[in-house]
Amino acid sequence: MIRAPKRATQTRGPQKGTANRPSGKTVVRKRRRGPGRDPEPKQAHEPEAEAAGAPERRWDETTVGVLLCLLIPGALLTWLVVTIVSVTMPELRLALGHTGTPGTATVLSCERLTGKGRYDCNAYFVFDDRSKEPIVIDTVPDAEAGEVFRAALTPEGDRVLPTGARGTWRGIVQLDIIPFALALIAFFGALITRSRKVIIWTGALGAPFLVVMIIGIVIGT
Repeated sequence: MIRAPKRATQTRGPQKGTANRPSGKTVVRKRRRGPGRDPEPKQAHEPEAEAAGAPERRWDETTVGVLLCLLIPGALLTWLVVTIVSVTMPELRLALGHTGTPGTATVLSCERLTGKGRYDCNAYFVFDDRSKEPIVIDTVPDAEAGEVFRAALTPEGDRVLPTGARGTWRGIVQLDIIPFALALIAFFGALITRSRKVIIWTGALGAPFLVVMIIGIVIGT
């Protein structure tokens, strides 16, 4: 008796409706990121950790030394500027005719002050207002005996100073000392460091102040 051959067992895929059935295990769905999705849980900030990671600022000896090196020259420079301006501005205002009593000064004599490198000069001052009597009073230390120039009596009445071009240029020279000194210091610093660009720039800046100083000294004296 001939038997029929057995059919091969075919492996079929999962039947419909059974793929998504739970198999008895708990399925944990992952939260997806992105707009409209479940946001990530916010983590609590730990102030202690942040404070521990922040750098601490301390005043060490180097910082204090640098500040002192900048503070002391800055204070001396400020004092120098204030002193020169406070002395020069009244003289410049007098030379321009804004203050003082105008007149003509004739230098009588000049005596050298020992140890000070300057002269003490006296002048015979005649007021433009003829109703006032002429006086003998101190004048600028760079004058010469017999010299005559236009001058004005200071508001304090302690000396007479040149007016016009001579007095104006004297005041300009004194004010010119400040920027010229700064440019000169920068120029010597550039020479020490051998920086060509700085040497050129400081030289170019200091040259006009030097020219003004030379002209002022020639005219003012």
